[in-house]
Amino acid sequence: MQKFNTYRLGLLLLLVVTGFALLPGKAWGQQVLTIAPGKSVTMSIPASAAAAAYQWYKNGKIISGATNRTYVISEPGVYTVRAFNIESCPSPLSDEMVVRLAAIQVDLAVTKQSETRQVRTGEPFEYLLRVVNKGPAPATSVQLKDALPEGLEYVSIKSVSVGNPRFDAATRVLTWEIGDVDLNGYAELKLLVKAVQNGAIVNSVMVNSAEADLNLANNSASDTKQIMGLSIPNVFTPNGDGKNDVFEIPGLDGFAENEITIVNRWGNSVYEKKNYHNEWTGEGLNEGTYFYIFRVKTNKDVWEVYKGYVTLLRTKQ
Repeated sequence: MQKFNTYRLGLLLLLVVTGFALLPGKAWGQQVLTIAPGKSVTMSIPASAAAAAYQWYKNGKIISGATNRTYVISEPGVYTVRAFNIESCPSPLSDEMVVRLAAIQVDLAVTKQSETRQVRTGEPFEYLLRVVNKGPAPATSVQLKDALPEGLEYVSIKSVSVGNPRFDAATRVLTWEIGDVDLNGYAELKLLVKAVQNGAIVNSVMVNSAEADLNLANNSASDTKQIMGLSIPNVFTPNGDGKNDVFEIPGLDGFAENEITIVNRWGNSVYEKKNYHNEWTGEGLNEGTYFYIFRVKTNKDVWEVYKGYVTLLRTKQ
């Protein structure tokens, strides 16, 4: 049998690479190639080293059916090839081609937004939690955690688009097992809570997945909700019967300062007072609806603003 008279084969990487920027490197006697998961690359024996037959190997083992001059690689491993001349004499093995898979990366972004309406102590309100996968790959085992701060009580999950949310009363943590989120896909959850104290309540959430995240800055989000501490009545009856004769706002003693302005339906001011202490009786005014802007200064030097209406009735029941 005639000996295969050729030098050691070199692998040539073809220019046809399916949709991924390759990151080649070199080591002694081998080439290193990094490809994205799900992508592939075609390798070929140089035309100058063409032979009668070929056999490709992965990690030192024969690849069944891989006997052409070209071979498509989509899995990590160490690849080599051997050529055979017309008399089936083998060449030495080629240099190694080390193929690695790049880490799958995603970009999960989470937002958390409370209702825009004014909320008072003891009143339920909603948060909208939204998770978006900006890619470049699908995200798997996506999970969101929301640890409720002091001042909030869990009420219920109002709605959820996908996945399984659960609330642990002992740790006060909502865990939302979202599952898989496709590229540009999203998931939404509406959380119903109740405010048990007034002031600014900051609530934060975090999201993660099984994949590495390209932008950790948008994996968390916070919402600040100003909970009003006063419950202002919307009707009073200054008719001299000793009942509800003044516009009384309970709880004013708990605030250092306040200011009130009351206007009629045409926007004209009918009453103004700094440090109001439940004195307004609507004297000289007709029955009807009036609108107020009431500001109170909390013990944290934060001004809370209340806007609403009150109906003045004089007819005795």
